[in-house]
Amino acid sequence: MRTINYQGWTLLISNQINDQMAKDLFDSAQNKKYVLTKTLKDNHRSSVKHVQINSDDLVLKVPKEKNERIWIRFLTLFRLGESFKNLKSMNLLSDIGVKTTTPIIAAEKRSFGMVVQSWLLYSYLDGTSCLDRPKTYPKVIGTLKSIHKKGYTHGDPQIRNFIEKENEIYVIDTNPKKAGLTGFDFGYEWAYLRKSAPGIEGLFSEILESGWYKFAYHYDLYARKFSRLKRRVLFKS
Repeated sequence: MRTINYQGWTLLISNQINDQMAKDLFDSAQNKKYVLTKTLKDNHRSSVKHVQINSDDLVLKVPKEKNERIWIRFLTLFRLGESFKNLKSMNLLSDIGVKTTTPIIAAEKRSFGMVVQSWLLYSYLDGTSCLDRPKTYPKVIGTLKSIHKKGYTHGDPQIRNFIEKENEIYVIDTNPKKAGLTGFDFGYEWAYLRKSAPGIEGLFSEILESGWYKFAYHYDLYARKFSRLKRRVLFKS
């Protein structure tokens, strides 16, 4: 991946397209010169649209909340903006052999060194969510194991972030990071997956015997109870 400057923006470009193609895609997305196929999500957090540009099926994602919140803007003085991070995450997963959406281009505009506007384009994945589809669970478990074996965490291993297409599992909405030196990061991911997919724990086999999994399971359980108690106390006060 590489970056170029164009019209006051910085573009992060995948190696699949050249600079001129990137500029053309930027113009199309920025000036809304696309065919809107479907709005996949539109709330205070993000806008996600299935669009067609030059007959290519793409997803245009705008992380609205991350672009607008003052504290998050400030933090981009020291780290990547959300759109660049998302695109690099897709690229990383592909590099370690995990199927995911194909990264195309991300664009960000900074003011006083902070990201104030950004969006990204990636390939549209015409698959089916694994949510409430127990027959896909063994393959989901295998996919998460493969990420862990490479020394990375998924970042948000909810069952809805695993998609089945042509009998293969793809991961979406990830934020992969190098795992810590202990096994807690992996254990916590299994506990998180378990919470989002009732019944999947019965397929965990040797994972159930992991001390880190047991610790993470109870840590998550009591952390959520404490969070609910805190909200009730604050609400009453």
